[in-house]
Amino acid sequence: LAGGVKLVKHIIKRTNLYEGICAIILSLVYIEDFGLLKGIYLGIFHAISAFCNAGFDLLGTIEPYGSLTPYASNIIVNITIMALIIIGGLGFIVWQDIYEKGFKFKKYLLQTKIVLIMTIILIVGGAVLFYLFECQNSLSSLSQEEMILASFFQSVTCRTAGFNTVDVSHLKPSTSLLMMFLMFVGGSPGSTAGGIKTTTFAVLTIFVYATMTNKSEANAFNRRFDSKTIKKAWSVFLINLIFIFISAIALFDMQPQLPMQDVFFEIFSALGTVGISTGITRQLTMLSKIV
Repeated sequence: LAGGVKLVKHIIKRTNLYEGICAIILSLVYIEDFGLLKGIYLGIFHAISAFCNAGFDLLGTIEPYGSLTPYASNIIVNITIMALIIIGGLGFIVWQDIYEKGFKFKKYLLQTKIVLIMTIILIVGGAVLFYLFECQNSLSSLSQEEMILASFFQSVTCRTAGFNTVDVSHLKPSTSLLMMFLMFVGGSPGSTAGGIKTTTFAVLTIFVYATMTNKSEANAFNRRFDSKTIKKAWSVFLINLIFIFISAIALFDMQPQLPMQDVFFEIFSALGTVGISTGITRQLTMLSKIV
């Protein structure tokens, strides 16, 4: 609590800095397409939306429900949006730790170390798998460089951001399952992201590995996870699975005509506060929308 005021000041300053710089970059792109005033407005809106992992966009005038698909090949828009999503999803404690200690990884807090490693693994791993699954499907019309860019963007945005640069309704079942997993894990604690959090997934993974290798304790970077931490992680994991199970039963009962893959995708997206949809949101009844 003693450092609360300092942290809040740090959050406000850094948030304004990151969103301000990226708003200017995005505005320069949008001004060419929409004119000066609307271009600036769109730049500011999308910078805030990306940083806060909201995923709302105002580009439906180009293509209804298209999100950022018109800019799938625009490297400036893609990298700027991805940078905002990642920074917003790291968490404020991680920001402050990196700011105070620079790039001295060994001196970071345990949370910072786990968050950074898990973020890299999930983004790179998700991008590689997305590319392998979709290179002959939704990415087939793009060039090699655009395929890689789109794969990374989808991997990043699944971490609760909600934008998309490919048509989600035409993904293969394996890709949908991959995106559900990424949406379920989400971002990091103390961030603008949702999901069960990277640290929760890391604790469970380390604990399961320790159990399978007959180790008496679950350790990371010479630090031991106590039983309270492990119980919390399992509780978060199971509570979210129960929510998914109950919601799925409710939606299948109320609207049995909806495809199972799309329903589960919608549920994972909602629970992780992601917002990506295969398009069935418009078909949901009032009760289904409430669920």
